[in-house]
Amino acid sequence: MANGYGGSGGSGGSGGSTGSMQGGFTGGFLKIKDGVKAPDGFHYMPDGGLMSDADHIAAHGYITRAIREVDIDYSDIPPKGSFKAIKVLGDAGFVFSIEIYEGDRASYYNFKTKTWDSSSYKQNRIQAKGNTHIINVNFPAQTALKTYTINVYAETVENIKTKHTAYSEFRNPDGKINQNKSNGSDSDIVTKTLYQDVIKNLYISAIAPSLYAASADTVNGAVSSSNRIIIDGDATDPNVVQIGDKVTGTGIAASVHALVTKINPDGDNTHEIEISVADSIGDGLAITFTPSFNGVTPNYTDSTVGRWPIEVASGSSGTFGFSVNIDALDGRAFNVQREPTTEDLCVVNRAIFGSAALAIPGEDVSSSTYYRWPVTNIADLYSGNILDPARSGTGLNTTTPAVISDYRTTKTLTTINNDNRYYTDFEDNTVPDVSIQGVDAAGNLKVIVDRNGKITSQLGNITFNTQQADALKDDSTVRIIAQGPKAIKQTTGMGVKLNVATLAKVQVKTATSAATSASTTIPVDEAKNIVVGSTVRGVGINPAVAAPTVVSKAALGGAVNIVVSSAQTLEDNVTLFFDGPTHYITIRGTIEITNMPITDTTLYLNVEKFLKCV
Repeated sequence: MANGYGGSGGSGGSGGSTGSMQGGFTGGFLKIKDGVKAPDGFHYMPDGGLMSDADHIAAHGYITRAIREVDIDYSDIPPKGSFKAIKVLGDAGFVFSIEIYEGDRASYYNFKTKTWDSSSYKQNRIQAKGNTHIINVNFPAQTALKTYTINVYAETVENIKTKHTAYSEFRNPDGKINQNKSNGSDSDIVTKTLYQDVIKNLYISAIAPSLYAASADTVNGAVSSSNRIIIDGDATDPNVVQIGDKVTGTGIAASVHALVTKINPDGDNTHEIEISVADSIGDGLAITFTPSFNGVTPNYTDSTVGRWPIEVASGSSGTFGFSVNIDALDGRAFNVQREPTTEDLCVVNRAIFGSAALAIPGEDVSSSTYYRWPVTNIADLYSGNILDPARSGTGLNTTTPAVISDYRTTKTLTTINNDNRYYTDFEDNTVPDVSIQGVDAAGNLKVIVDRNGKITSQLGNITFNTQQADALKDDSTVRIIAQGPKAIKQTTGMGVKLNVATLAKVQVKTATSAATSASTTIPVDEAKNIVVGSTVRGVGINPAVAAPTVVSKAALGGAVNIVVSSAQTLEDNVTLFFDGPTHYITIRGTIEITNMPITDTTLYLNVEKFLKCV
């Protein structure tokens, strides 16, 4: 009963291309009694008499109902299409209409046929039987980004007046209203938006942040048939040279494959290095130090060979298989330290630095070094992110190791303690002084956001835990690395979990190119993947002595002689196997992700964390 009236039955929906009313109204007027329809504008009273609808409303008012929420999973619709449940929640018996269209009303959803066409269609005057009414909408496959608008109208039908709950507004950081996160309405309409994007690519690749890019210096004093070289720069600075670097220059050919074996070998000269072979190079000549991971594939943007692509719908989650092939440059090989974990994954952002650093009050800048720097975009940068450790290229002017970090200083204040009446007691108290956030918008309120309201562009400042040289100003494409799952989620919004099933090493092998008789020198068909220190096995290898190891080889690769640790007698064309480091490994497993970003994304395996390149 409603204001003395009850019953069921209802009026039809709007005509033309619109839908008709679903179900009967509860709490509305009784329009049909004993099979007889009341005249237009009238309804039956409980005693069977007729009464004007208008007179009833004038006397008793409306029954009010509220729509409290329109609940939808706002993640992107997959490109292949899917169903979405639209839940309208409110007071029992609320009445509403709904329309859904794509683009600028290019097509409409027909709730009756459950298809899409160009004819305008609105499902009119639906009465919820309880507190919730659910509509399942079928979104078809698409090959381009689509935008769908959902309008939910609060309706007044007979003596039932439905309103939306009071408007509660949510704005994105750019100041624009986010309709999906707002609730209610001050009018009769609530609007929501869904997106259907094309498939996105998630790439699993590799990166060697600090041991890929070569560095250079200058020889300080001519070297003749010696394994000691003095350079102008500080050899103890890892940004200049490191143990394991390949050394080249005029007089030291790449084919020699001379490696740095010691830094400051006698402990008396920080400019001196020792290399693996004796060679010659003139005074004042350029000398290049090439790190061990140089030429590894895949690597960042230098090479995509061996990376693994995964097609994922934006906003979706799932578990996907992958297989990444990592190949070393000729003359290098990998020692596997351990299997990679989720912590070894990272994403890379790139920063453009401003024209001048921003000195912090009280900071010592006498060496023209600074903690705080303006950048053109702080979006996706967070404390703990790693500053580009490359020796050259994008990291040429960085001082590393360094991470984005809050800057805090303290000061000591002396106060008088007056608790004792016979003498004065002084107390020292340490209190905060200067406090600077690692990432600071610095009052820059102008932002650009994506369709989900995530900030994609904003001016600001970043502060490092290590002062950076003035030379860093105006540098662009400087890499900022978000290492590990927490940092990846901060940067991309995506959760990740790596599960490595196998880490397979390619067996290094070659054949003898001639017979040998009790000799440590063995001619082979191809030596490029053979690494000094590898253990040799094969038909004819003498089992009576310790397994021989490779001592040296005549050249980087090709059909050359290798020298092993014990004399061997071998036939021609015998296959030899070399155990130990390998030039090629395959990492297989699965990756679990949640909330795929709306843009193509690359996750990098930081190979420096779990491989050693020798």
